[in-house]
Amino acid sequence: MSRPTAIDPPDCGCTECIIGEYKPLAYADDGQIAALIRGELRNNTGLTFTIHVTYELEPGQSLPAAMPTEVTARAGDRTWTFDPYLLGFRAERRS
Repeated sequence: MSRPTAIDPPDCGCTECIIGEYKPLAYADDGQIAALIRGELRNNTGLTFTIHVTYELEPGQSLPAAMPTEVTARAGDRTWTFDPYLLGFRAERRS
């Protein structure tokens, strides 16, 4: 089955969801939510996603040099917490 092109409402049972072209939000995994946030999947859910990024600041560091340590996405009554690399943040630290 090919990768979905959109995330639909949580309990959607449309033809596109049944054949796998779309994915109901209730069954979307972390990678699919990250793809939606990156703009690779359409948001057909009718919901607004709120994104929170947690940064770690080491001594002497400022925000531009900091690396995110956690990303949380919330939509409706669902929350996903995933590693920043799923959104394309680099793993190495900048000095």
